[in-house]
Amino acid sequence: MTHHARLNLIMFFTIAGLAVFLYFRPQSPDIHKYPLSTSPVEAVQSLRIVWQQQEIVLQQLDNHWYLVKPVQARADERKIAEILEILTVTSSQRLPLVDLGRFGLDQPNVRLYLNNEYFGFGGFAPMTNQQYVATGDQVYLISPRYVLALPSRTSDLINPQLLASNEIPVKFELNHLTVEFQNENWRITMQHSGEIPDEDTIKHWVQLWRTAHAGELILEQALDPDFIVKGFIKITLQDGQEIKLRILQNEFSTVLLRVKDGFGYQLPIDVGQQLLDPNRIELNQILPED
Repeated sequence: MTHHARLNLIMFFTIAGLAVFLYFRPQSPDIHKYPLSTSPVEAVQSLRIVWQQQEIVLQQLDNHWYLVKPVQARADERKIAEILEILTVTSSQRLPLVDLGRFGLDQPNVRLYLNNEYFGFGGFAPMTNQQYVATGDQVYLISPRYVLALPSRTSDLINPQLLASNEIPVKFELNHLTVEFQNENWRITMQHSGEIPDEDTIKHWVQLWRTAHAGELILEQALDPDFIVKGFIKITLQDGQEIKLRILQNEFSTVLLRVKDGFGYQLPIDVGQQLLDPNRIELNQILPED
C-alpha cells in the first residue's frame, strides 16, 4: 500500500468515526424558557412608567395611545409597541422573589405597570450582563434592551407629528394671513399688502402642515430662555375643534407650542419659516402623502 493510500484510509476511518460519534452521542436537554407574562399585548389598556419620583401615565382609547400624565398628548405608537414587547419575553433563569437587595430590586431603577401587572427592573448579572426583572412572585434574567425602551423623558413618548391623521385642518389663522378651505378650494386673505401665494403653493403649504414632524418634542417648562415669542397660530379642524399654537424662535429653531397641552414641537429654523409663511415654500420639495 502506498503512502497516499494509507493517508486516505486513515482519513476515511477518522471521518467515519466522527460521524458515528455525532449520531449516537447523548442529546443535551433543551433549555427551559420561562415566560415573564401570559397576558396578551392586545389586552393592555393602561401603561405607567415610574422613574424614582417621575411618573408617566398612558391610556389606550379607540385603539390609539395617549399620554394623560404629566401632559396630555398623542403617544408615539411605535415606542409603545416596543415597551409592550416585555409581555412576549422568555427567560432561561427564574428565581424566587426573595433577598431583593441582592438583585437590586429593593429599590428598582424603574417600575413598569401594564394594566395591573408590575415589572420592576433591578441590577445586572455580572457574568451575562443580563438584567434582573421582578414580576409576579419571581425574578427573571432578561436582555437590558427592554429597560432601554422605557424613556425617562415624557417628551420622548409624544407623537412627533404636528397634526394627527384625524386632525383635518380647514382654517389657519396667523398674524399676517388667514388660509381657509371654502367651496372645495383654499382661500387666502392677507392682513397687509404683499405677494399672495398661488393655489399650488397653498396646497403644498397645507400638505406640509399635515405631514411635518418635529425633530424634538419639548415640554413648556424645559424651554430655553433664549426663545422669543413671535406670535400665535389658530388652526380650526374639520370637526370644529381648535388648536392654538404659540410661536417661539431662537437663532436655530422654531418651537410651535400647544398652549393647552403644555408641550411644543421643535423644528429646524428653515422648516419653521416655511410653516409660518407660504411664500417660503419650495414647490420642488417632496412631501409624504397624507
